[in-house]
Amino acid sequence: MKKLQDLLQNRAEKVQNQRSLLDLAKAEGRDLTPEEIAKFDAWDAEIEALDTEIEAVKAQEDREARVSARENNLEKPLNTLFRPALDHVQTAKKDDAGFKNIGEFVAAVRFGDPKGRLDGLARGQSGGVAVPEAFKDALMPFRNELSITSTEGEGAIFMPPQYRTDVLQLQPETAIVRPRANAIPAGDPPDAQLNIPALDQGGTNGVYGGVEVAWISEGDAKPDTTAKFKEISLLPYEVAATTVATDKLLRNWEAAQTFIGNLLTSAMMAAEDIAFLRGDGTGKPTGIINAPGTMTVNRAAANQISYADILQMTAKLYAESQSTAVWVANQSILPQLATIRDAIGNYIFIRGDATRGIPNTLMGMPIIFTGRTATLGTKGDLILADFSKYLIKDGSGPFIAASPHVLFQQNKTMIKVFWNVDGKPWVTGPMTLEDGATTVSPYVVLDVPAA
Repeated sequence: MKKLQDLLQNRAEKVQNQRSLLDLAKAEGRDLTPEEIAKFDAWDAEIEALDTEIEAVKAQEDREARVSARENNLEKPLNTLFRPALDHVQTAKKDDAGFKNIGEFVAAVRFGDPKGRLDGLARGQSGGVAVPEAFKDALMPFRNELSITSTEGEGAIFMPPQYRTDVLQLQPETAIVRPRANAIPAGDPPDAQLNIPALDQGGTNGVYGGVEVAWISEGDAKPDTTAKFKEISLLPYEVAATTVATDKLLRNWEAAQTFIGNLLTSAMMAAEDIAFLRGDGTGKPTGIINAPGTMTVNRAAANQISYADILQMTAKLYAESQSTAVWVANQSILPQLATIRDAIGNYIFIRGDATRGIPNTLMGMPIIFTGRTATLGTKGDLILADFSKYLIKDGSGPFIAASPHVLFQQNKTMIKVFWNVDGKPWVTGPMTLEDGATTVSPYVVLDVPAA
């Protein structure tokens, strides 16, 4: 039986697709096209089917819970006073290993724990300490090998699971690629290479992956319509973020919790985004900007972004990606966008009214301003991409290491967070449409002028 969380996530994605379709039509001041109505109705049917399946899973889980509660009652002594079971089974309190928060835990690993709470954590054969099975599901489902290493203790100690979301979780609201990408769980072993078969839809194979359709007269031989497949390999690479904290701050673990949570988490999110957007694939993920499947548009004039450039980029985007694609713009191009005019002199981005603030869409698609891409005038200062066609393979981690030796004389501690991840676009080449001439891609990048 499918997991309830997977079904709910699937349903949420389809509802979001419907919302994007409606928002696009609203932003363009029009009704839904017949094709869009067909998509909307198809998602409606799928949502209704999921609703039925979700109710079935909930009912099964409820039955399991009732039977488990009755089984527990069977093990109690006969002279135990009868108390009717509550309709709602209260969730058991998660094991926190006796620590109040992540700051106190880090301080205990760094300076030792007189209460002996670290000694109570079971150690594994590989030097780490395994998280109890009962709490693994409470962690993020695709990263559950969370640990912290101390240079003063023996081996590595796993962090209590409830602290994952407080400190090390990659927050979707501040990340660009990850919350929109196709993230693959770490699996077992988490850092092993993963090979994914995919339909080869690049180049002349087109969107149908090499399948050809032909009208055949009676008695004629049927043509070869063999589909073409490719293999995408993802091997998580290790990446680390380091910072320095004073020993005094770490002893004040209430303050250390905020420091670690804000600073290191932000650095981790930025590192991933930079790699997913412009990594060269050597010892790191392959970014959208330099991917083989990315289409480039040469801008009309150096260090400029024109209305024609934006139209050309939109025309190169695969049509089916318009409902999920976003613009990623370096913040340095904002003055250019705000002053772009159409053929008759109208401002197209701010619509001639600067009092409304910065728009959150361009050509009806969301726009995100960032400092994680190339600056104005260089390749990638403006990107139009459907990140749902980008694959992320998570590996082990994140882990934390704390060392006092590097800055011992200054009473400071070096803190390092390291984890493993890889990412690649699954479209490895621009796709040729049915007309046999037009090429498109889910990833379009603005480049420098043609030579």
